[in-house]
Amino acid sequence: MSLPSYEPFHQPGRPYLTDSVLEDEPDWALARLALSERSFATYKDDPRADEVRRIGEHFTADEARRVDAFLAASIHDTDRLDAIDAAGTLNRVDVDWVIAELRRAWGQLDRLRDCLDDSGSLLANTYAASSVDYVRWSRKLQAFSPCPAPDPARPAPSTGR
Repeated sequence: MSLPSYEPFHQPGRPYLTDSVLEDEPDWALARLALSERSFATYKDDPRADEVRRIGEHFTADEARRVDAFLAASIHDTDRLDAIDAAGTLNRVDVDWVIAELRRAWGQLDRLRDCLDDSGSLLANTYAASSVDYVRWSRKLQAFSPCPAPDPARPAPSTGR
């Protein structure tokens, strides 16, 4: 199985900004912008030249490297997992890689769950939550706490019978 790949944004000889205009943006936001600029470049007569210009207007060389690292990390390296599984023992490099991948995956899953919990009515959040087998609001403390005992000062609700 071959890994999907993409043409990297950080390439030798490309012009980049010297000072960042996107200084506080997370890698995810940088990757979204880079892919958006690449997609707009495809409409030009010379898409490669237009991409170079567009990326050079937005990114420093370091930000282009961060985009490449972010996108590369999102490609599932199932061949490496199969090789680790077949070896039967883990060396330190493999352990470090698996732990780093797991931490990254958990972080992304937590952000996804938070987005679902915080989403408003404009999103069909039940559909989105069910697509990843997540119970909405289950990350809230109340989901893991036992129900409080009945308050004796409060009258019992009427059953209406």
